[in-house]
Amino acid sequence: MELSMTSWMRRVTVLASVLIVLVVLSGPATAGNFDGSKPFLCAVTSLMECDAGKCERETVENTGAPPFFRIDVPAQVITAEPARKSLLRSHMRVDGRLIVQGGEEGRGWSATIDEETGKMSAGVVGQDFVFAVFGACTIP
Repeated sequence: MELSMTSWMRRVTVLASVLIVLVVLSGPATAGNFDGSKPFLCAVTSLMECDAGKCERETVENTGAPPFFRIDVPAQVITAEPARKSLLRSHMRVDGRLIVQGGEEGRGWSATIDEETGKMSAGVVGQDFVFAVFGACTIP
């Protein structure tokens, strides 16, 4: 059975429309996935070190902070380099943000990741200092 040109064009138009709708609908579902359901990688873009008197911008190299770290909520761990690990003590989703928290060696930390954009803010609090950390996350 031969298709007329009009019938063929109609089928191509319908197929193209369906594909466009599928692509548009799948975009938001995959654009943000920072809800903790799968591991993701974060990079530190800015860092501030504060003590009781002042805050100063620092580099990752000067503070010894890892430039990249992986957050794995299902495994309840954050890793940076093969030898650096920190257990997640709690996590929650609040108003479109994933919040993860933990602590060790006399310090507490908390990070908030925007579930849609992957933008991250974090704080590390010790007895006489605070680090304010800003960055961005991606799903590898």
